[in-house]
Amino acid sequence: MAICEYVSPEELQQITERETEALYRGASDEELDRIRARRPIPACLVKSLKETMGLEALLDSDLNLYDAVQEYGEDFLKQ
Repeated sequence: MAICEYVSPEELQQITERETEALYRGASDEELDRIRARRPIPACLVKSLKETMGLEALLDSDLNLYDAVQEYGEDFLKQ
């Protein structure tokens, strides 16, 4: 299920550090996906994914849609 959650610069740094550590030790793709999912996806990419995949599939994803909601408004995830 998609999330819409602010991530502070400090949290982004922690995500990057966790991702780097996971890559270094050869973590599974699933673990890497879970770590990366916390990082907000750029609004323009979310808009493109919505047009390509459809809203339902986007909402069913594990992506953080915070930046898109900030850019396009709350109704973006309802249309």
